[in-house]
Amino acid sequence: MEAVMGYLEKAEPTPYTFWLGYVHYVLICKPEDLQVVLNNSNCLEKSNFYKFFVNTVGEGLFSSPVEKWKKHRRLITPAFNIRLMETFFPIFNAKNERLVRRMEKEADTGEYFDLWPYISSNALDIICQTTMGYDINSLESTKVEFEEALKIASVEDSLRIYKPWLHPDFIFKLYIKFTGLTKSYELVHKLPEQIIERKQNELREKKLKLRDNDVREKSLLSFLDLLLELNEEGAEFSDTDIRDEVVTMMIGGSETSALTLSFTLLMLAMNSEVQERAYKEIEQILGTDERPILMEDVNKMVFLEQCIRETLRLFPPGPLILRKATKDVPLSDNFILRSGANIIIPPVRVQRHPNLYENPLMWNPENFSVEEVAKRHKYSFIAFSGGPRGCIGSKYAMFSMKVTVSMILQKYILRTEVKLEDIRLSLDLLMRSVHGYKIKLYSRKLKI
Repeated sequence: MEAVMGYLEKAEPTPYTFWLGYVHYVLICKPEDLQVVLNNSNCLEKSNFYKFFVNTVGEGLFSSPVEKWKKHRRLITPAFNIRLMETFFPIFNAKNERLVRRMEKEADTGEYFDLWPYISSNALDIICQTTMGYDINSLESTKVEFEEALKIASVEDSLRIYKPWLHPDFIFKLYIKFTGLTKSYELVHKLPEQIIERKQNELREKKLKLRDNDVREKSLLSFLDLLLELNEEGAEFSDTDIRDEVVTMMIGGSETSALTLSFTLLMLAMNSEVQERAYKEIEQILGTDERPILMEDVNKMVFLEQCIRETLRLFPPGPLILRKATKDVPLSDNFILRSGANIIIPPVRVQRHPNLYENPLMWNPENFSVEEVAKRHKYSFIAFSGGPRGCIGSKYAMFSMKVTVSMILQKYILRTEVKLEDIRLSLDLLMRSVHGYKIKLYSRKLKI
C-alpha cells in the first residue's frame, strides 16, 4: 500500500493520465472534478477491474453493471429508511453489550491484544441481525469459515489486479482450481446461502402476506425480507441476484465498519485527551446509569462523529474508487475525460492532500468541526464515495459505529504505545493494518 501511496503523491497535478499495462487510466483528485464525475450519469459504470471481485461479491450494488445497479438500488433503498433504522437500536445495544462482556478477559491484564477478532465478529453479527433478520450465532462454525475464507478470497482477488496473466477469466478459474482456492470462494457463499434458505423457509411457514393497509409492516421490512417480498411481487431477482446482494451487504456492511471501528479505537488509544473528551460527551448524553442507547442519543454525539470521520479520512476502508466514462465529460482546466476512460478516484489521496487538510498525516478530529468543514469543498471527504452511486448505508454505519464506540468507552479506557507512523497498511478488497490493532484495556472504574 505504501508503494501505491507513493505513486499517488507523485501523480500531480490531476487529472493525471497514465497506462497500467494495456489499460489507460485517468487519476482525479480535485474536489471540483470529483463532484462532476461522481454525479455525472456518464460516469456511473464501474471499471472492468471490479470483475476481478465477482467470484467473491458477485454483482451486488458494489460491483454490478449500471443498468442492473439502477434497478436494484431503486428497489433496495427503502430498506435504509430512518424509521426502520430506529428499530435496529435494541439490536445495536444487545450485540455491543455482548461485545463488551467478551472483552472483559482482556481488561486490566496490562497485555496487548488485537481488537480485530472482537470487532469484526461483532460487526458481522449486527449486520446479519439487522439487515437479514437472522441471528448467526446459531451458525457459529459457518460464520468462522466465512470470515477465514473471506480473508483468502479478498487477497487472491486483489493480487489478480497486479498479475496480468490472471486477468482472463478462464485462466483464473484454472488457477484457483489447481491451487485449491475454489473452496474459499464456496465458503464465502455458504453462510449467506444458508441465511437466505432459512429465511425463505421461515417466510413460507408463516405465509407472510403484505396488506395494502398495513403501512408499518411494509415500511419496516428488513433488507433480506424486502428482497424476498419484492420477488414475490414480480421483481424477478434470481437466486444469484439475492445471494450477491446479501454477500455485498455482509462484506460492505460489516468489514468496512469493523475496519473503521478498529482504526478509531486505536486512534483513541493513542490520543488519551481526545478519548477523554469523547467519553465526557457520551457521559453527558447518557449519564452514569447504564441504559439503552437511542437514536436521539447518537444524534447528539457530535464530537464522537468527528473522531469517526477523521478516522475515515486517514483510513478509508475503500481507498480507491474505479469508474468508467461512457461519454466524454468536461473537467477543470479544459480537460476532457474521454469516453471509455478508466477513472481512478483515490479517497486515500484526496483526504490526505496538503491543499485540503492542514497537517494531513496527523489524526485530528477538529478537521470535522463545523467551522473546518465549512472551509472545505464538500467533495474533500469521499470515504462514503458520493453522488447517486455513493454508499447506501452511510447513515446506518454511523449509527452502528457510534453505539459500539460509546459502549466500549463507557466501560473501558484504551491505551497503546503504537504510534501513527508505526501503522503499515495493506490493500486487498479493502485497506487494513498489516499488524492489526493492538491496544491495552483497563476498566474505567479503576481510573488509571
